[in-house]
Amino acid sequence: MSRSLLYVPGDRPDRVAKACLSEADGVIIDLEDAVKAPAKHTARATIGDLASFARRADIAIWVRINSGDEGRRDLHSIAEVAGIAGLVMAKCESVAWVDEVAASTPSTWKLSPLIESARAVRDVDEIVAGPRVAACHLGEVDLLADLHGAQPAGARLIEAARIAVVFASAAASIEPPIGGVHLQIDDLDALRTSSDELAQLGFGGRAIVHPSHCAIVNTSFSPSAADLEWAARLLADFDSTSDGAVRGEDGAMIDEAVVRRARRIMSQRRT
Repeated sequence: MSRSLLYVPGDRPDRVAKACLSEADGVIIDLEDAVKAPAKHTARATIGDLASFARRADIAIWVRINSGDEGRRDLHSIAEVAGIAGLVMAKCESVAWVDEVAASTPSTWKLSPLIESARAVRDVDEIVAGPRVAACHLGEVDLLADLHGAQPAGARLIEAARIAVVFASAAASIEPPIGGVHLQIDDLDALRTSSDELAQLGFGGRAIVHPSHCAIVNTSFSPSAADLEWAARLLADFDSTSDGAVRGEDGAMIDEAVVRRARRIMSQRRT
């Protein structure tokens, strides 16, 4: 599971190379909003070289494709490129588009719909149940614009969308969703606070726009030493008895629901 996914414009190979050497768990080469129309052809043509570099750097490479006909041109250009982990599908609004992309790409590529419109939030259960969907992204900036909302009251709209994608992802038995970017690059305190909130809501990671965000985001979406110690102790207590529910050292009841959380925490250990 990726904690941090760093966006890089597809027409800037120099930035992609630097991103591959960052602390990000994965890099998203962007063919959509970060690349202006005249440069899209050039960006598509460089994907193969960038993916090859990423393999040598041992980092997961995703490509964010456009929607509609522009997205079909993206698929035609990159379908034979080796080394791509998957696609982030910008402005994905239907499972029909997921079906089409799945049919047009190698079976090893994971798909990650980007939920960033009212229609996508409405149909998110169908979208995330599509073929090869590994996780969904939430595009908060585009979503708020689509809803004609504004901050600070718009935070309520974003909160509703966050809850919707968490429920949909869990119901579809896919990985937890990936949160939206933090646009205030130098406000690291706000980045830490919002990343902690996303983790507590059930998100598995978030997209980022600057390498300086990697370490903070990785920490927010990783279990702390105290979390790991608690989980290990709880599992030891539970495994030491045949009872379905036991009283832990701290006096709290331990049952299967608590054990599942402990096992999930232990599975997120990083070496």
